[in-house]
Amino acid sequence: MRTDIERFFSPSSIAIIGASQDLVTISGQPLKHLLSHGYKGKLYPINPKYQEIAGVKCWPSLAALPETPELALILVNASRVADMLTACGEKGVPYVIIFSSGFSETGGGGVAMQQQLAEIAQRHNIGVIGPNCQGMINAADSVFAGFGSVFNADYPTGKVSMVSQSGGFGFSVMNLSSLDGGLPFRQMVTTGNEIGVSTLDFMDYFIRDPHTDIIGTYIEGVKDARRILELGDRALAAGKPILMWKVGNTEQGQKAAASHTANLGGAMALYKAAFRQKGIIQVEDIQDLVDYGRALNSGRLPRGNRLAIITISGGAGILMTDEIVARGMQMAQLAPETVAKLREFVPAFGSLGNPVDVTAAIFNDLSLINRTLQAINDDPGVDCIAMINASLQGEIAQKVASEIVAVAAKTDKPIFISWSARDAVAPDAYAALDAARIPHYKSPVRCGRALAAVSWYAEATRRNAAQQDDRPPVISRPGAQSRLEGKTGDVAEYAAKQVLAEYGIPVTREELANTRDAAVAIAQRIGFPVAMKVQSADISHKTEARAVRLGIAAAADVAAAFDEIMRNAKAYKADARIDGVLVQEMVGGGIEAIVGVTNDALFGPAVMFGLGGIFAEVLKDVAFRLAPITPAIAREMVEEIKGYPLLAGARGKPPADVDALVDALVRLSALAVDLQQQVAELDINPLLVMPRGQGVKAADALIRMKG
Repeated sequence: MRTDIERFFSPSSIAIIGASQDLVTISGQPLKHLLSHGYKGKLYPINPKYQEIAGVKCWPSLAALPETPELALILVNASRVADMLTACGEKGVPYVIIFSSGFSETGGGGVAMQQQLAEIAQRHNIGVIGPNCQGMINAADSVFAGFGSVFNADYPTGKVSMVSQSGGFGFSVMNLSSLDGGLPFRQMVTTGNEIGVSTLDFMDYFIRDPHTDIIGTYIEGVKDARRILELGDRALAAGKPILMWKVGNTEQGQKAAASHTANLGGAMALYKAAFRQKGIIQVEDIQDLVDYGRALNSGRLPRGNRLAIITISGGAGILMTDEIVARGMQMAQLAPETVAKLREFVPAFGSLGNPVDVTAAIFNDLSLINRTLQAINDDPGVDCIAMINASLQGEIAQKVASEIVAVAAKTDKPIFISWSARDAVAPDAYAALDAARIPHYKSPVRCGRALAAVSWYAEATRRNAAQQDDRPPVISRPGAQSRLEGKTGDVAEYAAKQVLAEYGIPVTREELANTRDAAVAIAQRIGFPVAMKVQSADISHKTEARAVRLGIAAAADVAAAFDEIMRNAKAYKADARIDGVLVQEMVGGGIEAIVGVTNDALFGPAVMFGLGGIFAEVLKDVAFRLAPITPAIAREMVEEIKGYPLLAGARGKPPADVDALVDALVRLSALAVDLQQQVAELDINPLLVMPRGQGVKAADALIRMKG
């Protein structure tokens, strides 16, 4: 796979295969756009039907060119693409964009045609972009190699580079960001069906590119999803935020993504886990990507998540407060000294809380802006500031902007502005804010969302720095691998818990009984009361089979329960392979949690945690992380679920043994990595988390094997 992607974005020569004299058509537009934007390299339109196109000599074939172009654009019918790509390989062309559609996104014969293209590209070491894509723009070098109305406009050069699997979406982001908000792009590329250079390859290049500061991505799915972790690490180390919009998250959305780019995405929960672990900012709308990019382009990150809001409209302050709190930020508690300063000049009918409402009095005394901003900026308990200016316009708007810029110049704390005036009535004010790189938004909600995104990213960078030396434990257990060797389907509780025990995960005391007398003897050794359960790889839902009995307190009852469990199990599934009845200790007093492993085809092993019962099954209050995980990451998982207060000791109850829970999650992660070639899924449900100092115990478990 080629890695010299700078040659793709800045080619010294471009061949346009299938170029048309009709510059309005898709096959005619690329040459028109390259010429109109002043491309500085050599252009070679190729079409045996023409002598020239738009004043540029036209060549009969690629082989006839006097040199090897660094980039070729293929704009012919799908049935002819393979021949054209072969010609590129024979000529030694390093990069090719295939615009043509009609491949795997259409199914049927298109799949085989696309596979043929992939083989040709691999044989000749061609970096192929597409097929079924819209091209690329490198604004910095005036390379507009594509089609569509977005290619008609000129774009200022910025430091944002983006890759998108959807051409229409990606270029609409670039267009919107240049028109509304002053977030100029450096490079934009669409990848379509991705038979060669992928979204992740371009992300890798953008991380290396010294002229890119912010990376945008739109993905429907990636084939090597686990690579996102490595790219996230490198981007954090480079100080380059990644803004990622992942779509195709519902079943219907995944089907649409498959028909669009022939690329089904993995479970969204695992993408979110990767984003969380590696500081990748998830976006959910075009406007989010533009707004967050503008916020990050300010170059300032808050030291914490405590926000102070200054407003001349109480309602707008409430709107922003709701937005930032819902997204994980806190409203700063202003220091008494700060409140005392504000009391000296804020009108008595204003508010000295947070949000600070200076009221419409600023129309009479513009110094209120500077003094209020400065007082709040000086408060050590404030990490960032938002100011809501309603629809101030004209001369007063310019003066207010000047006051804001003056304070911002003397601090490294981020200052964000919500200002609803139309651009036409406050042009000088907005220009002053843009020059000072102070982000401004038309609504309090958009401003709050952008602030929360920057705060989240800042926290991710701090967390990454703090965890640089953390290493997940590596546990290798050949005995566990041997125990599972040759097994298929489900591994029942007793055998599954023996595997858990090999990795140091505490399990209940228990033994397997094959007769009623053995069951009685085991119960007497363990001590009453006991629980009894059928053990069969063919009966996953033991309760549904009425093959579980709890709280058995006498030997005679154990004998009777053994017979009843075996009878019910055979009635439930006559051909079930029954290993016996598991007799185990009854454990009480703990909080039920559910932990597990899923071995995803795209991401590999991941660990899941949640509280049992309604929390996980109904409310979906669970956390995922990709394995392996460190103790710090495991603790984050525990603390991020909504049910965490139950573990922390809500309503006067003793706190649970979170340290033991964290240790169990880390060990489960090590198991997932060690057994990833054998185990498809693993559930511990419930894992009983005892009061602090008393540990955890796996009360039930199931392993599902690969294959």
